[in-house]
Amino acid sequence: MKVIIVGAGISGISAAHILSKEGIEFEILEASPVIGGRIKKCNDFADFPIDLGAEWIHKLVFARPALTSELFAGKEKNQKTFRYLPKTIYQYKNKRLSQRNWIKYLLGIIQDFKFSDSTWFDFLDSLVSDEIQKHIHLNNAVTKIDYHGEKVLVSTNKGQVFRAEKVLVTVPIKILQQGMIEFIPEIPAKQSTAINREKVGDGIKVFIEFSEHFYPDLLEVGKVLGNPFEGDSGYYDAAFGKKSDMHILALFAHGSKATKYTCLESEEKIMKFILNELDEIFDGQASKTYKKHIIQNWSQEPYICGSYSQRKGDAKKMSKPLHNKVFFSGEAMNSKGRTVAVQGAIESSYIAIEKILESKK
Repeated sequence: MKVIIVGAGISGISAAHILSKEGIEFEILEASPVIGGRIKKCNDFADFPIDLGAEWIHKLVFARPALTSELFAGKEKNQKTFRYLPKTIYQYKNKRLSQRNWIKYLLGIIQDFKFSDSTWFDFLDSLVSDEIQKHIHLNNAVTKIDYHGEKVLVSTNKGQVFRAEKVLVTVPIKILQQGMIEFIPEIPAKQSTAINREKVGDGIKVFIEFSEHFYPDLLEVGKVLGNPFEGDSGYYDAAFGKKSDMHILALFAHGSKATKYTCLESEEKIMKFILNELDEIFDGQASKTYKKHIIQNWSQEPYICGSYSQRKGDAKKMSKPLHNKVFFSGEAMNSKGRTVAVQGAIESSYIAIEKILESKK
């Protein structure tokens, strides 16, 4: 049996790792020039690696796939972590800056961790053995999946056609919603409706170096207690917990609260907006001490198109296999409901591969 994996994000790479251990032949088709999907890092901005995509380790999402067991147990030698408990927490709302120490208790319940001196990308990259690397085809955007015959035919934008008995689609759900991949036969109406019911908002991360430290460990912008899946916006000290003396402030916004940034036409306009916002909050200190920045606008990434799912769709319906030939995984496709987090995406590939192996029997 041969499996074609569509997408080389954490779902696709973990699927390849699992299949490799099972001795099952596979190929990975990735649309972009790099692996990682919504996991991405920058090594040359600060004296510690920057997570431009997924950053936090959310222990409250109870998915614990085998690949992450040592990480969550704190036994992963090359992936040391620390509990994220910021000391100074403020909220900026209605043009007022107020201290919000009670948020510490909320964060204590949430149990978020972060990497000490590595990133989620390093974790992903550790799964890519030399054998897996040989089967990754970059810059190969899948345009059509034809599963009506005995074998599944997968066509790419390069005019290539790959053949296999099974296909695992791991792309962000926005790619399916926008019809960027043609399915023959079409995805059944009920399943397509479930897929289109899911919501994925805008997403952006910005890291800014300043010559002085004038900001708290965490700054929430706007309402604090809301639906975290639908939208959030805040600044945080990116160097907190790191072995660094640099002053790096980060912005993370997703959903409706990110749109005010992502809709701007250029990086220059985005930075002007952010510096004006920070100057308003901190009495002009941002512009005075600004040194450099890096922006990752996930809404503008052509094969990503946003942040992550908001749990509006039914993951069981969305991930239903097509004729036992085409299977689905990804952070929105975890049929156990443990969506959003990185480990939830990994778990979804375990679930999909179990279905693939059962269909082989």
